[in-house]
Amino acid sequence: MKLKVGWIQYANVYPIFYVLEKEGLLTEDIHLVKGVPSQLNWALRNDLIDLSPSSSVEYLLNQEIYDYVDGICISSKEYVQSVLFFTDYDLKALDGKKILLTAESATSHFLLRIILEKFLGLKPEYDISAAPWTGQSFLLIGDDALKYRKILNNKKIYDLANLWYKHTGLPFVFALWIVRKEITAPDSELYGVYTKFKEKLLYAKDKWIEYAHEMLKDYYLKKFMTEEEILFYWKENMDYNLTEMHKKSLTLFSSYINSLK
Repeated sequence: MKLKVGWIQYANVYPIFYVLEKEGLLTEDIHLVKGVPSQLNWALRNDLIDLSPSSSVEYLLNQEIYDYVDGICISSKEYVQSVLFFTDYDLKALDGKKILLTAESATSHFLLRIILEKFLGLKPEYDISAAPWTGQSFLLIGDDALKYRKILNNKKIYDLANLWYKHTGLPFVFALWIVRKEITAPDSELYGVYTKFKEKLLYAKDKWIEYAHEMLKDYYLKKFMTEEEILFYWKENMDYNLTEMHKKSLTLFSSYINSLK
């Protein structure tokens, strides 16, 4: 049997997968499944994959079926640059206004709602769109956010991780490496493969920085970002460590999610 692992092809997780591929750590007992976060969330929930870097909200809302790999996550520091809210308005003028949301995310939807509704006391209207950038106010994540922040200089642009940090003083955890609980059971047929893969993930988390300049070669983000901007994004915006402070942020995020229901 093979361990089915989700593969998000966003720049924020590219360093981890680069090391796994570069050093031949993706052995024959691992099968990669590509998808955006919302697709991989669904696949995990429906037992179509075993493990994935997946939205933190997916774990928080379904803890009865999941564990997570401790020590690694996809989080921001004070800014993230790739989860951005674009608007023609000041934030406080958004009450009652329509906001278009990308269909690719779940965690970012909740984060935006918490910022607008809980932190600022607003009540906008939300709609999922396949082309959110056509709206007056919209949310983009991942590589779309990195690209459009370079194009749309006529919009006000808000970094959601930074807004969270300003209100809480904490980094924001966008994704965990989530695994279905039956895989982590010692009597699981895939337990041995899982434990080895977990070690590889933690190794890649600490190793990627050595490949930082090599990763830039022919990397497609260079079409609209400089090498210096990409390196800054990986080194200064992204944080792959899952510490007690990150877990505190997750707990706070969970409490806010529950208050939105």
